[in-house]
Amino acid sequence: MKKLLAFALFLPIFMACNADAPAKLTQKLIDLDKAMGGAYVTDKTKAEEFVKTSEQLAALVEKTNTDQYVDVLLKAAGLAKNIGNPKKSIELYQRVADGLPQHPKAPTALFMMGFVYETDMNDLEKAKATYEYFLQKYPNDPDFADDAKSSLALLGRSAEDIIKEFKEKQEVEQAAEKQ
Repeated sequence: MKKLLAFALFLPIFMACNADAPAKLTQKLIDLDKAMGGAYVTDKTKAEEFVKTSEQLAALVEKTNTDQYVDVLLKAAGLAKNIGNPKKSIELYQRVADGLPQHPKAPTALFMMGFVYETDMNDLEKAKATYEYFLQKYPNDPDFADDAKSSLALLGRSAEDIIKEFKEKQEVEQAAEKQ
């Protein structure tokens, strides 16, 4: 009986603390954002802590605040990419893209997975498969459908080749205008 009474007294305290956890983690993220240097990360250790804290917050709000869940994971994924952790970035983007495919920001997450595969991991096969899947799933996405098509067309080509082709195309267009 004493154990039951102790549990009954402890439960409201635990629940109150647990309810405050998202607010505390949100404030911690704000503080870490300042400490790591914001978008221009100057403290990689703080940035790594930001990513871990974001995952903790996401776990707490996943069922109760989908938009916050998505926003926190997308920011953490972008930060992981920027600090040189593309595997973590892919993992976080994938949680949004696969876990909430109907969310308005799911296309962003899926496109960014392809972009990270391409630019950070140099895994052109996975990048191609991801961009193609993106176009299957979101063919009319106003933000990234054209980018996915362009990325596929340019995949694996050097910057020099792309620039050369662009200049040649521009010269042809200018010559056509003069006629």
